Amino acid sequence: MRFILLSFVIIISTFELHSGTKPYEFNDVGISNTINSSITTDIVLTDEYNKPVNLKDLINNKPTLVNFVYLNCPLLCHLLLDGITDVSQRSHYTPAQDYQILSISIDPNESNDNLKAYKKKYLDQINQPNGWLFLKGSKKQIKEITEIFGYNFNYIKRTKDYAHPSAIYFYNKKITNYIEGVTFDVKLFNYSLMSSKPVKTLKEKIITYCYYFDPDNQTYSFLIFKILRILCLITVLILSIIIIYCIRRERKLNTYGIH
Repeated sequence: MRFILLSFVIIISTFELHSGTKPYEFNDVGISNTINSSITTDIVLTDEYNKPVNLKDLINNKPTLVNFVYLNCPLLCHLLLDGITDVSQRSHYTPAQDYQILSISIDPNESNDNLKAYKKKYLDQINQPNGWLFLKGSKKQIKEITEIFGYNFNYIKRTKDYAHPSAIYFYNKKITNYIEGVTFDVKLFNYSLMSSKPVKTLKEKIITYCYYFDPDNQTYSFLIFKILRILCLITVLILSIIIIYCIRRERKLNTYGIH
């Protein structure tokens, strides 16, 4: 059933794209590129028990996968959460151990019951006791945090729904990148997590050095100029060693009077 609904959404979106028109509620909806932005002030949200959570402290100490949802969403948000679950299960990185997932509701009237139910549902699905938080906030707090992340949405009074994009953000002390959609390529997902890790293995350092994220095309691209720079440095190093060896050898021969 969910696949049928998703197909319907894609068909409608395609029709609107080719027709050149779209509902006015969607005019300002989308993702603005705010990569490298960071949370520098206290933004206090609450969890399913109304416990205050300072967002700045929460996500500035560990790689965090941030997403925005509202839990009464008829379709898109649930597809996004299912997509996060799917890619996290296919990734060799483990939630709670290597990173945490943070779902923030854009609905200021979000209920604690929803937060509790969805937290339990998705923790069960990723088979972890913790590592996935569901938080809510006031209209002002939601506006503040979504502006930092460049997440633009609108409330539709007529249907009492939200027109909103679907994306996951990778954050560690700053926004390192984001991926749009409801299903995610595991290779791109892994590269994105690597870029947000504070301590990287040698393999991860090489990969993150040689590839860069292109937010416009939503892909990682091979950075040939960095590779050429490395090759040039290696070439210079080898030539320097050869020259030094030849100079020392010539001096040694001259010392012994060998011609």
